[in-house]
Amino acid sequence: MEQAKHMIAVSAVVKNEEGHILMVRTHLRSDTWELPGGFVEAGEPLDIAVCREFLEETGVHIRPLGISGVYYNERLHVLSVVFNAEYVSGEITIQPEEIREARYVNLDEGNMDEYITRPQLKSRIRDAMNSTHSTPYETWDLNAPNFKLMSRLDGEHNHSKNVFLLTGKPRMGKSTMVKKLIGDVGAEHCSGFYTEEITNAGDRVGFRCVSVNGESVEIANVENPSQTRIGRYGVDIETFEHFAVKVLQDALSSKKIIVIDEIGFMQMLSASFQNIVQEIVSSNEHIVLGTVPVDSHPEIDKIKYSKHAKIIGLNEFNRDVVAEFLTENILKRKLLVENEMKDRVGLLDTKHTR
Repeated sequence: MEQAKHMIAVSAVVKNEEGHILMVRTHLRSDTWELPGGFVEAGEPLDIAVCREFLEETGVHIRPLGISGVYYNERLHVLSVVFNAEYVSGEITIQPEEIREARYVNLDEGNMDEYITRPQLKSRIRDAMNSTHSTPYETWDLNAPNFKLMSRLDGEHNHSKNVFLLTGKPRMGKSTMVKKLIGDVGAEHCSGFYTEEITNAGDRVGFRCVSVNGESVEIANVENPSQTRIGRYGVDIETFEHFAVKVLQDALSSKKIIVIDEIGFMQMLSASFQNIVQEIVSSNEHIVLGTVPVDSHPEIDKIKYSKHAKIIGLNEFNRDVVAEFLTENILKRKLLVENEMKDRVGLLDTKHTR
């Protein structure tokens, strides 16, 4: 049997504050306006491909939220995946050799025929405009037995979640991003810890935990004789547990934003750490900024799939711009949580005075 061969194309619906949709006219299809997008390269995850294509065609950085529809061109054997996405940064700058024009269009059912001349494109736009939510999307590395969730889009905006989990390939800059976000949202609002590498002549030899207020302990080292080992590192579970659990307990009673970098294989060797992280994540009274590995782990996967959690996959196309919109969403969510707490206190006071 001949193996089926298909091409995959991606595009995205992105709106400005007025609800207008960013659209383009190409030289190839100059008779119609359409969504920015293009073909997926071999081995490229779809969410990364749509970010790349959108940036190349319009100069705008986006964050995909989920999928609004999937469409198949039977003649050309092209599977088209349309994402709902939100604007992150950038001004409209076109590729003149490919794009004739790009701008935000105030599109509705009444004027759609003026802009879009091809029925299949109208269908995609209508679906995206009429959808009340997006379909989730995941990228997996299924190289048994180490199954890795590389990224997940759950179809919701960040401001509906209170647990923000950064993930990505090693050395993608997760801890660096966490430290930047602490500074951007204000260290005075944060408690918890982040992880730093210990290096010797440029070689990574261990890790230390650093609290937001600057205290630190070494938790792993290649020269540590501990029988508990992760890769080539001996792990001091007792030191980590004593330090991290106390820091997180203090955070629960003192701060609204709790930093946990990282919720990883090494850290999850501590049952006490597992318990307090589950307590924090399942609470709706705090904002959590954490990092998780892409690899699958039974206890970490429970946290990743918590109804309160939002996974943000860091990649080469978004790591330089992700801090801005994450800071905005964390601060918005912090304000919402604080207002919800005030409302609860007000209701209790009212009941007690009756």
